[in-house]
Amino acid sequence: MRADETPQPPLHPVIRTDIQLLRALAIILVILHHARFPYLPAGFLGVDIFFVISGFLMTGLIDKALAEGRFTFASFYARRVRRLLPAAYATLIGTAILAPLLIDAAEYRGFVGQLAGSFTFVVNMVLWQQSGYFANAATLKPLLHMWSLSVEEQFYIVLPPLMLLCPARFRLALAAVLVMASAALCFMLVDISPSVTFYFLPTRAWELGMGAVIALALRGGVIVPAPLRATRLLCCGLLAIVPFVSGEGGHPGLPALLVCFATAVLMIPTGNRPFFNAWLKPLTLIGDRSYSLYLVHWPIFAFANQIFIRPVPAYVNALLLILCFIVAEAQYQFVEQRFRKLAINPRSIALLVLVPIIVVGSSFALSRANALPDTLARSPNTGLSPVCEYFHGFTAERICQTQDDPETMVWGDSFGMALTPGLAATLPQGLVQATRSVCGPFLGISPINDANFSRGRAETCLDFNNQVLDYLSRHPEIRTVVLTSALIQYSAGGDNKHWTVLVQTPAGPVAREQSIGDVVQGLSHTVSAIRALGRKVVMFAPPPSIDFDTGRCLMRAEAGLFTIGASGDCRFTRSAYEAYRKPNLDLLAAFRARNLVPIITLDQPLCGSGECLTRLDGTMLYADDAHLSSPGSRLLGTRMNWGAMVARTAR
Repeated sequence: MRADETPQPPLHPVIRTDIQLLRALAIILVILHHARFPYLPAGFLGVDIFFVISGFLMTGLIDKALAEGRFTFASFYARRVRRLLPAAYATLIGTAILAPLLIDAAEYRGFVGQLAGSFTFVVNMVLWQQSGYFANAATLKPLLHMWSLSVEEQFYIVLPPLMLLCPARFRLALAAVLVMASAALCFMLVDISPSVTFYFLPTRAWELGMGAVIALALRGGVIVPAPLRATRLLCCGLLAIVPFVSGEGGHPGLPALLVCFATAVLMIPTGNRPFFNAWLKPLTLIGDRSYSLYLVHWPIFAFANQIFIRPVPAYVNALLLILCFIVAEAQYQFVEQRFRKLAINPRSIALLVLVPIIVVGSSFALSRANALPDTLARSPNTGLSPVCEYFHGFTAERICQTQDDPETMVWGDSFGMALTPGLAATLPQGLVQATRSVCGPFLGISPINDANFSRGRAETCLDFNNQVLDYLSRHPEIRTVVLTSALIQYSAGGDNKHWTVLVQTPAGPVAREQSIGDVVQGLSHTVSAIRALGRKVVMFAPPPSIDFDTGRCLMRAEAGLFTIGASGDCRFTRSAYEAYRKPNLDLLAAFRARNLVPIITLDQPLCGSGECLTRLDGTMLYADDAHLSSPGSRLLGTRMNWGAMVARTAR
């Protein structure tokens, strides 16, 4: 029997109950995760389930149409437009109307970029650019979730021509090779560049591709519908367990691989024997509405995160879940269903082009009109320039020094960046900025956090500090070094992330739990090395801070936006600060007890009355929850004359 005479099983019925159930599971995982449901740390894996399903359905649809000689780009993209754009447009328009009423000016600037990116299916790239260390919290971005739709749309642009150009007999092999290549790239980059790995199609294509491989294998008769009951039970177990036992670190990694594999296996039809029990069928109603649920749920939670300056209470999130289902049902009935047969003609195409132009243009104009003065603007404070964050090693760029042959060096992490404007304003002999986010100026020790600061990045932190010391040894004109760090990443219990440390030993770097002794030793090595070069050294302690984003609170207060969880002037008491930052203060006390280095603090100037200032002479002192703003740094620096304090205190 020739291959072309082999009976071809249908890829799937018009509506497969099992796929709708998987869609229901995926969206439930996602929205419960975003509602901060306890004991579900990896509910975001629902997106990975969606990717596999999309790859399976689209590849099967295109391959079948090509085999029957009826595939056209026009018909394929017309179906995608009808299925995706009306509901997406409705969500984007509604979000754009509410955003200026609920979010502050700084967030709104970023929102306009996200809005433009969402309409043009490149918001994943926009979010990647907004995902740096100083970027506003992801939970505050109303269109954050649109990244996955952009990845899917980019996949839909690449997939049809790729399949059309590839002979049918080679498609499965090509898909398998591309899946392996994409997965290899993903796992290679996940520690090196987590943002790129998370947001970009080349490093996420393997997830969609796994569904594509199953679709092509079914179409080619390589695999056939079968009950596979034991295998399906194992895969269902993986989908039920992995989201509850995994974490956010290193995503997409092994948990995503397990979930995608399980989903891909479950894409194989069961034949004539249904696998899922009939009592699960009502859940298909959620699967039917999964697209609208996905679209509307995140703006609702993000707006709540904006209004609550501290974490949204559990009971509020529970009420928001109900609201998500109500809004999604309305969108499903009145938008999704109504426009399923939208005529694609010049008039509708013109409308689909005109709507984004009007919405984005109006939002951009409103953003410009609501711009605040520099003294009230909440923007990243990277010191002299964003270049001075030194992601790729220390090279002493000219823009990162205030004059030739500066006499002072600022060496530290992002808190060193935040101090730099104030120090630059009060050091006439000039300074050079040597800073790297998260990387404190402690030789031989570096922080590790699986969520955003991997071991690979910790090793580059060790190298960075050695490079700074080497530069210092070659520049005798630098007479004084100002050290500073957030300290949170080195203090046991400093925040709710699980930090460990990488310590340099004679046998090489060794990861271990945080301890004051290791940090004290790291600071001791730094201070001793600086003084061995004949230079003076002083340390700046982090400014007072509390458990909410002070900068965001101030901007919302200035704009008159409704805010829950903080006083109208966003001040906090000294006792509350000392209780919240006790791990930091204990570490500073250990430095003092060993008389390692003189320490300058801002506690008395800012909290001397028992209440900590957050604004001075109309200027916002904080850019976020703990970093000084650039105007605030300059104001405090000149008021306190930090340059004179450094000269007087350093030894």
